[in-house]
Amino acid sequence: MKRFTFLLPAIVSVAAAVGSVDAARPRYGGTLRVQTQAAIRNVDPSAPASGAMTRAGVQSLVFETLMRADPDGGLRPALATAWEHDARDLVWRLHVRAGVTLHGGAPLEAWHVASALRAANPRWKVSTDGNVVIVEIDRPNPDLPWELIDVRNAVVVRTPAGGLSGTGSFRLERLDAARISLRAYDEYWGGRPFLDAVQIDIGVSTDDRLSNVEVGRSDIAAVGPTEVRRLAQRGVRILTSRPMATYAVVFEPPQAVAAAEPLRRTIAAAIDRQAMHTVLLQRHGQPATMLLPAWLSGYAAAAASSDRPMSRAAISALPPEQRTLTLRVDADDALAHALADRIAVDVREIGLTMKVQAPVGLAPRADARLVRFDFLATTPDRALAAAVGALGERVVALATNEAAPAAGAPISAIYRLERALLDRCIIVPVVHVPDMYAIADRVGSSAGDPILANGAWNIANVWLRPEQSERR
Repeated sequence: MKRFTFLLPAIVSVAAAVGSVDAARPRYGGTLRVQTQAAIRNVDPSAPASGAMTRAGVQSLVFETLMRADPDGGLRPALATAWEHDARDLVWRLHVRAGVTLHGGAPLEAWHVASALRAANPRWKVSTDGNVVIVEIDRPNPDLPWELIDVRNAVVVRTPAGGLSGTGSFRLERLDAARISLRAYDEYWGGRPFLDAVQIDIGVSTDDRLSNVEVGRSDIAAVGPTEVRRLAQRGVRILTSRPMATYAVVFEPPQAVAAAEPLRRTIAAAIDRQAMHTVLLQRHGQPATMLLPAWLSGYAAAAASSDRPMSRAAISALPPEQRTLTLRVDADDALAHALADRIAVDVREIGLTMKVQAPVGLAPRADARLVRFDFLATTPDRALAAAVGALGERVVALATNEAAPAAGAPISAIYRLERALLDRCIIVPVVHVPDMYAIADRVGSSAGDPILANGAWNIANVWLRPEQSERR
């Protein structure tokens, strides 16, 4: 009996060790359950973007580009194994990877790639030479490979029935108003994913996303900085990317005139970005004085303007209608609401009233909008061009007369344009924020985290640990 008494703990210990090893070993099978508040209407790379980074994450699982951004910087090969260009950066030769098959089973050929690039870029002359795709452009672009990582340049083959076929690690099985279902592609050139399927529930409310990941009804949930404390207190793992978005106040034309510039500068100076970063963002992200996050632009944030804001007496002397402004926010963006409410408190301290407006339909024109700019890991000129495109020609024309720099322009030209855009305080950066995800205990990964530093989804390397009942 005494001998048995000593052996039993040893047996239990060995069993526990074996169970621990089994739980940590990558395994095939299972469905990964992802939940997000984003509304994704389609995943066609040629369609207008909606759902921002979440949509790009889903698309990257189904459709692939010729090269992709490396999380540590630079580019890595994807459907192209190599690329070269002529001395003038006008002719590019892209070597298509061999052994790749489309989701329909047909081998990927150079003409598939050429057709996709031609459809996405009508101004390019695209041809093939064996397994090489030749792209001829009308102006020098030394950063063309960075343009090719954009999902709109993904390789998509359209079937006669109207379906979409890609080469990614998962194929699209179903998409409706509430759910996107993906199935592992067994013939994926990079090796079959560990998972059998990925289920992405879209349009899920904040409360439901938080409670579901806490109790194990979901595996990955997109969350915001304001929600992290609750999850951290419950021991939920959080993955955070670099800052991938910027919130900025953009004044509408009636408030963007020269006569209103002193008031705009006063509002810009009143916004307590550091308090937002510390309290609202829980130190996730950064206070923003520029549109582009520093990791993306490569240059440091600009110093605050030396212009003195209006005094409280000068503000009190303004007509009542000039002391009350309306700030519009996206009705579905919880973080935007929290930031706008804080901005309203800050400007109240200087004698102004700012009403936060979150219309779900038509509403009177607001004095300003709190706008979110989402960025991909790319070159500074392309990132700033995306922000300029989101602002719209009217706002850009009011803000600056500077022309957008050409592709591959030096960083000094990018900096000069960004400073010009912000100089009149028609556009006022507030905070830079990261993408954040809550990760369930059963989610493992064989190579890097499920969400990478540049916001990319690394789902092909994700596997699921067995449930507690399976380990017994």
